[in-house]
Amino acid sequence: MRYQELIETKQLGRAFNHLEDLVFFYGSDGTIEALEHLKDIANDSGAKSIRMKWDGNPQIYWGREKENGPLVLAGHNAWAKGVAATSPEEVADFIVNKSGNPKTPEEVQARKEFANKFASLYEDFDRATPKDFVGFVYADGLFLDPPQQENGVYTFCPNPKSQTCYHVKAESELGRRIQKAKIMIVGHAYFPTFGAPDNTQEPMQDFSSFDGNPDLIVLGPVYNTKPVQVNLKAIDTVENFVKQNKNSIDTFLASIPGLADLKNIIYTYVNQTAKAKQLDRLSSQHFFTWLDKSKVSNPKRQKIDELNKQTSGALETINQPHELVPQRLHHYQPHHNVTPFYLGSFL
Repeated sequence: MRYQELIETKQLGRAFNHLEDLVFFYGSDGTIEALEHLKDIANDSGAKSIRMKWDGNPQIYWGREKENGPLVLAGHNAWAKGVAATSPEEVADFIVNKSGNPKTPEEVQARKEFANKFASLYEDFDRATPKDFVGFVYADGLFLDPPQQENGVYTFCPNPKSQTCYHVKAESELGRRIQKAKIMIVGHAYFPTFGAPDNTQEPMQDFSSFDGNPDLIVLGPVYNTKPVQVNLKAIDTVENFVKQNKNSIDTFLASIPGLADLKNIIYTYVNQTAKAKQLDRLSSQHFFTWLDKSKVSNPKRQKIDELNKQTSGALETINQPHELVPQRLHHYQPHHNVTPFYLGSFL
């Protein structure tokens, strides 16, 4: 079963999950699927299919509902709520009055400033979008204000929640474009209708039709160009382990009355453990310690404990492939996330 078939059964986690998350979302089938992806990148064509993950901010959706129609511009919240703003004023009004929950005067002021900045994008995106274009494009912001040049390099760090920064040599082709630009974004995908769910997006390769406005730079995807060495014997070891423990893994993860959200409970546990930088502590004992302090109800806690006992400690078994899959991924895919990231080497 391929990943697209898996995600069509029921949405779990994000639209695009980490490979290791497939372990507890889809049990033994999901784990084998994750391992197949790792095998795929062992060959030349598979290695070159790895698409770099950008760390941009904010999310930007734009497009037209019909030919010659007004531009629709939205951030993440407006897209999720189906609010299609068709003017700078409507964009700003939604952000200030219908999005978020600022509690202090400082937060209110910050939201107003962001609303004005995001609304100011409208005219540039309208000018860059062909009048006959129908549908919507999803992108991440790389900068909404021109970056400063220092020692012949432009540096911008779009996501305030991470330490990822991008660097472009001023003398490069992209650097010369940045000198004249006000905004730079990186495009990801196409949606046929406004507000469509993430898993309906269609990856786009060519964004050149939106790149005619010198004030707005729209970059396309960047793919890995280097070989990826994969230890197939190590993957085979994990695969054999999963096949030997298939029954206990799948029995534990099967939905039972009163515990239909078990997979999302485990997903929340793993995410919170990752944010606490404690992934090396993943274990059934650590899970139950977390569970006691979580918002999960007492009846559900008891059902999870009983289920784990009935399946001979299957939770500990599930943790093992979950830990092994990312080790294979992170060790053999060193170019997937690079900080600092020199765009000049790709563009």
